[in-house]
Amino acid sequence: MLIYIGGLLCFSACSPSNKNEVDMLNIKSYTFHYRNLDSTYFYARKAFSLSDGYPEGKAEALNNLAFVSTIRMNYNGAYKLLRNVADYTDNQIELLVADVQCMRICQRQSRNKDFYSYRENALRRMRRIDEEKKELTDRQIMRITYAKTEFHIINSTYFYYVGLKNQSIDALKKIDPFGPIQKDTAQLLSYFYNIGAGGIITKGTSKDISQEELNYLMRCYILSRRYHYPFWEANSMQAISEHLQDPKMRDYLIVNNLPDIKYVNTDYMPDSLLAGNLAQRSLNIFSKYGDVYQIAGSYRTLAQCYWQIKDYNSAITCLNNALYINPIIERAPDLVSSIREQLSLAYSAIDNKQLSDYNRNIYLDIQEKTRQDRLLEARAEQLDKSSSTLNIMIFAVVMMILLVLILLFIFDRMRQKSDKNFSIDNLLKPLREWQYNEEQSVTQRKEDYEEISEKIEIENLHLSNNIKRNIEQRAKVSLVNSILPFINRIINEIKCLEDREESDEIRKYRYLYISELTDKIIDYNNILTHWIQLRQGQLSMHIESFSLQSLFDIVSNGSMGFSLKGIDLIVKPTATIVKADKILTLFMINTLADNARKFTQPKGKVIITGEEYGEYVEISILDTGEGMTEEQTSKIFEHKAIVDEKLEDNQKTETSHGFGLMNCKGIIERYHKISQIFSVCSIYAESKKGHGSRFAFRLPKGVMRTFMLISICFSSLYAMAAKDTNIAIAERYADSAYYSNIKRNYVKTLSYANICRHYLNKYYQSKYINGKDTMKYIGSETIPAEIEWFRSHLKTSYDVILDIRNETAVAALALHLWDVYHYNNRSYTQLFRERSADNTLGEYVVVMQKSENNKNVAIILLIIMLVSILPAYYFLYYRHRLYYRLCLEKVNNINNVLLSDLDSSDKLEKIIKIWKDANKLLKASDSQLNDVVNKIESALKISLEEDKMQTISTETAIDELRKLEYENERLHISNNVLDNCLSTLKHETMYYPSRIRQLVDSQQDNLNAINETANYYRQLYTLLSLQAMRQIDTNIKIDDALIKYLFDMLKKLSGEKTIKKNISNKDYNYVIITITLSSLQLDAKQCAELFTPASVNIEYMLCRQIVREIGEATNLRGCGIQALHNFSGGVDIELKLPSKLNII
Repeated sequence: MLIYIGGLLCFSACSPSNKNEVDMLNIKSYTFHYRNLDSTYFYARKAFSLSDGYPEGKAEALNNLAFVSTIRMNYNGAYKLLRNVADYTDNQIELLVADVQCMRICQRQSRNKDFYSYRENALRRMRRIDEEKKELTDRQIMRITYAKTEFHIINSTYFYYVGLKNQSIDALKKIDPFGPIQKDTAQLLSYFYNIGAGGIITKGTSKDISQEELNYLMRCYILSRRYHYPFWEANSMQAISEHLQDPKMRDYLIVNNLPDIKYVNTDYMPDSLLAGNLAQRSLNIFSKYGDVYQIAGSYRTLAQCYWQIKDYNSAITCLNNALYINPIIERAPDLVSSIREQLSLAYSAIDNKQLSDYNRNIYLDIQEKTRQDRLLEARAEQLDKSSSTLNIMIFAVVMMILLVLILLFIFDRMRQKSDKNFSIDNLLKPLREWQYNEEQSVTQRKEDYEEISEKIEIENLHLSNNIKRNIEQRAKVSLVNSILPFINRIINEIKCLEDREESDEIRKYRYLYISELTDKIIDYNNILTHWIQLRQGQLSMHIESFSLQSLFDIVSNGSMGFSLKGIDLIVKPTATIVKADKILTLFMINTLADNARKFTQPKGKVIITGEEYGEYVEISILDTGEGMTEEQTSKIFEHKAIVDEKLEDNQKTETSHGFGLMNCKGIIERYHKISQIFSVCSIYAESKKGHGSRFAFRLPKGVMRTFMLISICFSSLYAMAAKDTNIAIAERYADSAYYSNIKRNYVKTLSYANICRHYLNKYYQSKYINGKDTMKYIGSETIPAEIEWFRSHLKTSYDVILDIRNETAVAALALHLWDVYHYNNRSYTQLFRERSADNTLGEYVVVMQKSENNKNVAIILLIIMLVSILPAYYFLYYRHRLYYRLCLEKVNNINNVLLSDLDSSDKLEKIIKIWKDANKLLKASDSQLNDVVNKIESALKISLEEDKMQTISTETAIDELRKLEYENERLHISNNVLDNCLSTLKHETMYYPSRIRQLVDSQQDNLNAINETANYYRQLYTLLSLQAMRQIDTNIKIDDALIKYLFDMLKKLSGEKTIKKNISNKDYNYVIITITLSSLQLDAKQCAELFTPASVNIEYMLCRQIVREIGEATNLRGCGIQALHNFSGGVDIELKLPSKLNII
């Protein structure tokens, strides 16, 4: 009715001839919409100038002018014209057309909130028009047909670009292609094009879909040429071009649509170039037509054609033309986004990584901006959905008012009570608790560090011993190797005896020489045997922390010997931990207990205890035996049974045999040599004749790590339970893929991405045991697996999925894996859009309609609530009380953070942020609360600094300890293997020299037997010596400690208290060091043999071996050592060593 009345008013205000002319001009302008923009503008402008007094015609002219501005992307001008429509008329049809055109502009500019506002207005106007559709004229029916079909087409286009494909399809389904649209050819062409352009047809295979789309596009193309619509002709050619770009799909479509393809191919282009030709033709038409948006789209399509034929530079040129020929294209973000993505691909294809990343980042930024716009603009205040909501709201507000009155009274009581619970002392309790826990943790870490340092000291000592032992083993191997030449000489002499016809005297001489050689070998074997025997019986210690009670339990189990003698063995329980060698400690306890048993009469007692005192633990063995005199007690530990070669000469005492009290004393002295921590070790005896004796020894305290181990285990289990393992691992690999892309290691990125997908799929299959929708590296499915997950509401980390799809796309882009890129980028974009899609937009319009009736009542009720609450709130909870309570809440939050399981650095960062936010929020803060927070921050900063220093020290010490343990283990194994090799060699070969001598001394002609024995001896000896040689194929590290060991050994062997070195330079590489040992009296022969197996002391060979090792390690084989007779008395030791050792 409104439309009808509006038409009558307009008719009365304007002469019929003028009205008809304006209508004809508007019809002509509309007819030229998709034919010629200049003509559209000309007739619309003329209609506007003649429409004074005819507001409906003026509004239609404005709509036609706005269409031209929209096509030319003058969106501000178009908005201005469309806003003026409402100023000239209230005709709902023209207002609907104006709203629809505003929707088109909003769709192109991605202004989502405005789009829905105009859409709501359009829907409301269509409902009003439908109510009066019987009174519409034919002219008005044509306009409403245009408006409605354009509304649905714009809706479909918008929903398609924001990722709501189902809504996009539903929008086009509302158009009946056989209905009124048949009378509007332009709109029918638009309908055909939008269906054929892609995304609307979803049923069938990809080939079926492409075929059906091509059918619609060909209908659009044929009709547009027949009725001269260049705009839709260009659009259809552009869309056909996109369908013919893929070679496989092109071949399929051409074979099945040959007549249509020949009709389109007016320039008779070959199949491979037809797509490019169509894109170029569409570009030419759009350029002539003047549609800036479609010109850019044609350039984009042409670039895709160049891409397919691998002409990447031409593709880049087209894409840059699309962006920069007319900069106003930036007003269409979705189009710019797609162009930027293609530019990223094209630059990647020519290996221009910088520009490829630049364009891809812009593409992602546009996607992100669009997402934020949808979240920020498309959401409005949600109101109630039905009339009953208003009643519920009124009832709820009334109840709330009553509740507020009750709560005001309760709050006042609660305030009085709660104020008593808050005090500065209570606020500081968590800090004191944290400081106590931190002190325990610091103490624990210090103990760990001290234990590691102690182990390093012990390992260094063991390493020194192993190196010395290895040098000794090498010297033994050198002695072994010196025997081989003697064996070879024996064989040579035997060969001469066999092959030569010599006189009896010469043959006798050769037999004599063989005897001398066998004697020499026997002497060398005896030296080797003697040397091996010298090293038997040394102590080897394994230091560890252990419970003393475990040894007491063993001693208790061996009480039978005491029971048989009628003696009570009392072992008192103990919880002490000691650090020592467990086996030697048991030996000492057993030795002292057995000694007490021997000297205790039947019915007596032997009591074993372990007590902790300061830094040591004292193990005591008390007996009720006959006791000792004071003189006996003082001399009880004067001797020791095991000769410890690590002690200096002045520390050694005379030896005895067997195990006993002397061995216990020797073990304690051995502990003193290991480390400073064993300085507390001692052993002593207390006794009185007739009153029994008490023997005791002290060992350092140890620390057990049981509690710490349990804490670590529980914290690890808690961390594992906090997050699903598969998701956590996937997150780590996603991070690795990101950093791998930063480092441009793209192949590794794809590897990390595959592993990440594996764990995401593993998580999915843990939720859906028979699930088949797993993520793929590349696939052909229309809907990727992660989209199905999202739609089925699977709770997983979609941020990780987005990250890994994006990183895979970036890596594939750099590696030119285009199919991989397109699949992963499509998956990324689709999931991104679905996650950010606002699925409540449909309800937005309905809510807005219903909210109009509820606003006034709701506002009144809310004012009543505010009026009731605010005064009471003001009087009962003064502002300063609120500020103070808010501060207290923040401090409590800080205390919770302080006592949480976060790292100290995370705690400090979070506490600073909490208090900073509190100071922003609050107008005033309490100085006492500031002091509390400052104390917490200060304590955390000090803890962080100490923890950092302690961590560095501990890690450094652990690294050093591992190196020492590895080197010790290697040398220990090598030394043990050498022991076995040498022992085997000694036992397996010692028989043969004597046998050869025996055969030689017999007066029989046993040459064959001698030859056979000697050859077998050489083969066996060579084989066994080679086994030993394999263990010393690496050089010993030459350092100051080894050089010191060399000179200390010379001093020790010579008996000198001090030695003086005279150093002179021989040449650039060597220095000569002369040491005069006046106490060493040797003749010239002994001097010559001093560093040979015939030495007066076989250990001088160790000195020679060290010099040899120095020469091998430095590759200066001129190194040597010799003894020279000093005519003034004594012996001069001359060493030739490398000058780079800096010997002082």
